[in-house]
Amino acid sequence: MPSALQSRFVPLQDYFSLDSDGAAERWEWRNGDVYCMTGAQPEHNLICVNIGAELRARLRGSGCLTFPSDQRVKVRAGSPYLYPDVSVACRPGFATINGLRTLLNPVLIVEVLSPSTAQDDIGCKFMQYQTIESLAGYLLVDSTAVAVKHYRKDGEVWVPRLFERPQETIDLPELGIALPLAEVYLDTGLLTG
Repeated sequence: MPSALQSRFVPLQDYFSLDSDGAAERWEWRNGDVYCMTGAQPEHNLICVNIGAELRARLRGSGCLTFPSDQRVKVRAGSPYLYPDVSVACRPGFATINGLRTLLNPVLIVEVLSPSTAQDDIGCKFMQYQTIESLAGYLLVDSTAVAVKHYRKDGEVWVPRLFERPQETIDLPELGIALPLAEVYLDTGLLTG
């Protein structure tokens, strides 16, 4: 949800002072607009934990690392700094800015959709994420129903595929693994009803 700071242009240096090592909140900077990253519903949080745990377990020993929502990611277009719900990088590269190591080369980004963030995650953020050269996959995960849309980069085109049946498995060729949809929604109560 946008913060009160959104109503005025915030220079990048002011943003770095706000979103620095030891800051109490996490802030995203998007071309002069600043957004405070606030709390989420239990289903959203459980889905993030489930995906992060599954990715970490399946990628163990591969050289690819899974990061939670506290990992800042640098986006190329317009220099936004964003906090995806989950990100994966193989041989991660970082830039240190004000004591915070910012991820430069994610291969997969996951955004869990909430009613207040869905339009932004599907629209503006996805367009910004597409400018990251290393990015090969983008998962949009509904937190109110069993539905995951996987965008996979095929050359210069992003190809979507929708997964809605609990018995389905989400193929992630960019990482050489697959995620069972039932594991993504484990303990959320969404699989039964």
